[in-house]
Amino acid sequence: MTEERTPEAIIVCGVPASGKTTFSHDLARELRWTLLDLDTLTNPLFEHMGGEFLVDVPTAEPTARASVNDIRYTCLFDTARENLALGNSVIVVAPFTSERTFPSAWNRLVERLAVPHSRVHLAWMDTPPEEVVNRMTRRGAARDLEKVKDPTPFLSAEVTRPPGVDHLRIDGLLAPGEQIENFLDDLGVRQGVS
Repeated sequence: MTEERTPEAIIVCGVPASGKTTFSHDLARELRWTLLDLDTLTNPLFEHMGGEFLVDVPTAEPTARASVNDIRYTCLFDTARENLALGNSVIVVAPFTSERTFPSAWNRLVERLAVPHSRVHLAWMDTPPEEVVNRMTRRGAARDLEKVKDPTPFLSAEVTRPPGVDHLRIDGLLAPGEQIENFLDDLGVRQGVS
């Protein structure tokens, strides 16, 4: 019989094209945890409804009326909570602009996951804005075309500033292997593991 452990969640955030997906895939492989990516779970429906050019602006309080983007996040949170309830540790990937900016929004996220605060870790992908634009230009995705023409709204200081809650920083310019090694070292220190 295996030892029972409280499952954990790593919330990977950052602006589009910052490197969240590559990092999260590598981390999920390394830890053998369930990967839940907002884009994978919801983009086909979101794009069908015309939401592909949305700029995620941080807000401290929940909206009075749910937008399509709010519903996307609800799908992500509900799927993460269900996995955690089954004992599966998860890596959850999305911009999480409000949740990483405002402590009240972060606390609502953790409460929705229904695991202790100490078991939820925020990982922030810190990639310089000019590199984000270069990556979007290189990948040439239709959803990026408007953002590349005018990157100011989605790369404003309000959106790109460091999180306002406790987090582990990932250097978006490092090679993926270095990112994983550094992150796991930092996570071990946070958890008191040597």
